[in-house]
Amino acid sequence: MKEINNLEPKNIKKITIPQKDEKLAELVGIILGDGNIYVRKGKNSNNYQFRIVGDSIKDKEYLVGYVKPLIEQLFSISPRVRKHKSFNALFVIVDYKKVVEFLLSIGMHAGNKIDNQATIPTWIFENDLFLKACIRGLVDTDGSIYELKPHWPGLWQICFTNKNETLLHDFRKALLKLGIGCSNIFNYKEGKKASKVYITRKAELSKFYKEIGFSNTKHSKKLQPRRLAD
Repeated sequence: MKEINNLEPKNIKKITIPQKDEKLAELVGIILGDGNIYVRKGKNSNNYQFRIVGDSIKDKEYLVGYVKPLIEQLFSISPRVRKHKSFNALFVIVDYKKVVEFLLSIGMHAGNKIDNQATIPTWIFENDLFLKACIRGLVDTDGSIYELKPHWPGLWQICFTNKNETLLHDFRKALLKLGIGCSNIFNYKEGKKASKVYITRKAELSKFYKEIGFSNTKHSKKLQPRRLAD
């Protein structure tokens, strides 16, 4: 890792620029899922920021207890945590130009992720450990886990939902590359719903749990090994 100085009002703060590794790959997945990168350039000032948002109740433990420390470990900075004044949303916010520029340099995109068709960077696809970490970040943010009640009690399903068709195709491609079977992409564009990819078979769910797992405890509490036993 190398350190750089970022000039802030009244302070000079050292920022660590990380090497490409599993932690960075997981953060990429988190940003692709529930994050956004903003770059606004004006005459008098520029704004560089990325933020990750989640449910202020259901995702608080994950955002504050895992995502914030992950960013601290990677960049040696302390992100801001803010709750929305009107909505049930919690934000982890980073306002460092050099951090944003670094994220852009490794294949991330600023602006609307759907318009940009933001997807998994090539360097992550080239390493299975990185790919597993990125998939974990994606499912922790844009994934849901539930029991197939009332028709199939005892059977569970992972569902990854996103409006970015390119990301969905890469997500499915990544699972198959890692040997985890999944559904085709269910496209709900006509009904204005986000498209989805499902993992349903117990063997595939068990492999996902063992080889990829979750950092978001709201997921890991649901999909436990005892529920995947034959």
